[in-house]
Formats: sequence, C-alpha cells, structure tokens
Amino acid sequence: MTSMRRSRYSYLPLLGKPDDEGTSPEHFFEGQPPEKQSPHLIIWLTSMISLISILVAVLLHFNSTSELSLVDVSNPHFVASLRKVTPYPNLDHLADAGKLKSAPMVWFPPYIVRANAADPDRMYTTSNTVTLSPSDSMFYRFRMKNPANSTCYVFAPVPTPAKLQSSNKSYVSEGDVSAIEIWNISYWALPAALSWNTRPPRQSLMGTVNFAPPPEIYNPEDERDGMELRPPTPLFDCGGDSRIAFEVTCSDCKLSFEQIMSDPALAFDVAVLG
Repeated sequence: MTSMRRSRYSYLPLLGKPDDEGTSPEHFFEGQPPEKQSPHLIIWLTSMISLISILVAVLLHFNSTSELSLVDVSNPHFVASLRKVTPYPNLDHLADAGKLKSAPMVWFPPYIVRANAADPDRMYTTSNTVTLSPSDSMFYRFRMKNPANSTCYVFAPVPTPAKLQSSNKSYVSEGDVSAIEIWNISYWALPAALSWNTRPPRQSLMGTVNFAPPPEIYNPEDERDGMELRPPTPLFDCGGDSRIAFEVTCSDCKLSFEQIMSDPALAFDVAVLG
C-alpha cells in the first residue's frame, strides 16, 4: 500500500484577504511558495502515455499475427483445415443413378415343394403354390452359377398393393408375417416328391425375413414403418457353382400366394451380391 507523501510544509493556510496589520498570507511560509506546475508538462505527459499505449497495441497485433502464421493448418484440430461438406451430396448423381441398369441378381427356384404335418404321408411335387401355416412348410432348392467370391442372402420381395393389382398378383396372410424363419437343409436330401415324413432335417437357422410391402404413404407412427428395409438373412458364400436348399416356416401366421417368375416379384428368393 502506497503511503501518502508528507509535504515539507507542515501547514498551508487558506488564502484570504490581508489582515488588519497588512500582513499577506505569504508571510506564513517559512520558505518560498512552490511554483505552480506548467500546463504544458501535463499535456506532454498525456501525449506520451497515449503514444505508448498505441505502440503496445500495434506490437501485440503483429505478435498475434506472426504466431498465427506459424500454426500448422494441416492439424485436424485447426478449424481452417476441416473439409467443407456439401449439404446435398447426392444431387449431382441423381441423373447418373437413373441410368444404372444393374442390380443384385435374383435367382428363381426351380424347386418349390410343400410338406404338411397334418397329412404327413401325403406326397407333394414342385408347384408354384406357396402355403405356409403352423403345420405347413415350404422347401426351396437353388442351383446357381455366380461370379467368384459372390455372397447371397434370402429375402421376401413384396410389392405395394397398387403394383400387385396392376400385375394381377395377390396374397392372403394372417398373423405375424414379420419374422418368417429360413432354415438351412441338405441340398442333396430333397427328392422330386416330398412328404412331411420324408422331409430333410433342419441344420441351422439362416435368419428371418419380413413378408410385408413397403408403405405407400410414410407414417412415422406406424410400428411397421421401415420393416421392409430391415436386413434379410445374413450373407453366405455362393460363388461359382453353388447349391442351396432351405425350408420356410411360420409358427404364428398363415400365408398363401402363387410364386411366378415375373415382375414385380412376390416370392421367397435368393439375391446375389458380386
């Protein structure tokens, strides 16, 4: 704390009129009175302080800019190095996407056979009629020639009601068709005619498929919204000369339709990814 500096004069009386004896106030000073500070000195000091402040600000500015020039702009934490993202990246490719003619190859099964647990000895042969129920299973067999290193998956394409009507196709379903099971079975154990008692045993569950059309009108409150986009069965190897057979079952639904090789597809099919 800075102490107040004491003047060498112990007392400075107020200026006033001369007293009765004519003594002026200057007679009270032991020495000569202090000279008044020149106003030119105050102006000079103020100018010097302002000039020093300006010089300091200029030096700080150049110092900051010189440090900024030394920053590594390739550093991922430096804002200027961030890549500018296009807000609509796919707009430039819409025209090219419309010209694409290739899509995942889909195989149509030459073998579609029913087996009925309610009539276990009845023999069924290949037919386009698909019947699923807690007591009915469908057996599919595919023989494919795909490019090397291809992968496949089983899915259930279902058109919208409008496309079904325009193609003279239809199906009847009851219960939950959102998780129809696909079981892997032996390809070689499938005879030309099949019954429930002669059906091949299940080896492993390949996955489930959803037999539901895409919504014609988007409704975010629909619990089934987006179900047609859910993953089909997991991918499996099917490159080269590939053979696969599977059983389609539904323990909590009934489903019937005609699987015909025409567009739009209404089927249980195998799609190939090259």
